[in-house]
Amino acid sequence: MIEGFVSLGLLWFVAAAMPGPNFFAVVHTAVEKGRAASIAAVLGVVVGTAAWALAGFFGLQALFAVFPSAATVIKLAGGAYLIWIGVGLWRNAGASRAGRQPKVPSIGRAFLFGLSTNLANPKTAAFAASLFAVALPSGTSIAVSLLAVALVCFISLVWYSVVAVIGSTSPFQRTYARLRSVIMRATGVIFAGYGTRLMLQQ
Repeated sequence: MIEGFVSLGLLWFVAAAMPGPNFFAVVHTAVEKGRAASIAAVLGVVVGTAAWALAGFFGLQALFAVFPSAATVIKLAGGAYLIWIGVGLWRNAGASRAGRQPKVPSIGRAFLFGLSTNLANPKTAAFAASLFAVALPSGTSIAVSLLAVALVCFISLVWYSVVAVIGSTSPFQRTYARLRSVIMRATGVIFAGYGTRLMLQQ
């Protein structure tokens, strides 16, 4: 059992550490809105992780197999949302930050940004389900399975919190300020690319 949890933890960490929509959502929030908002975005990502992990545990993939049209609708909606974010980032890349009045970042909006970015990718449920199937033996109790869900959420919380803290440091933000236009456009392309890939995946 311990070996299974170790394997699950390592595999999930590797997956979380690979730059994807969640990573770029946290970084973007950190450099644009500051540390408090980025931590709120992290919490949103973690709640989304819990939702998809639980969905994977309770057999969402089996439901999609019976009703493939539901999976298609969710996939297309999620892909369209990621593309919408990407287009918005590209369009706002040229907007200057100079001369704008500083605003108190909306913690709620940052949370929803992290949550919606994560929920836009239903493939997370399939990934979680496959990891649980590999790492946990058949017949595992619900309590142990829920502990596995808690483990992947904890790993996501720690990793993305580190990303948020680093992204909100002064040196990082100074570098970002110099390259803001380029970074925002690149991030927009990445979001749109992920969205397009999600929509085209079979």
